[in-house]
Amino acid sequence: MTATLPTLTSPRPRSSAESRWSDQLGHVLRPTCFPARQDDLLATLIRHHAPSHLMWRLTCLPRTRQFTSLDEVVDFVDGHATTSTVAEPL
Repeated sequence: MTATLPTLTSPRPRSSAESRWSDQLGHVLRPTCFPARQDDLLATLIRHHAPSHLMWRLTCLPRTRQFTSLDEVVDFVDGHATTSTVAEPL
């Protein structure tokens, strides 16, 4: 009998569009911005004149939840992305 090691699953690879927006978000939302709620994050984006498509991405965040890092925000947005009838702004 041969022992096998458990297979580790790697996270879903991000498409170039996904990495592009999350990288852009990371340039504005520095670690010092956290912990923060949706309103705080949007206010930071506005103060830094961030592109509107970044603000649009964060509209799915719950207003009362406090996020502790950029990774947590990106993971939440990725997990709650939907194909709705509202198109992302260009």
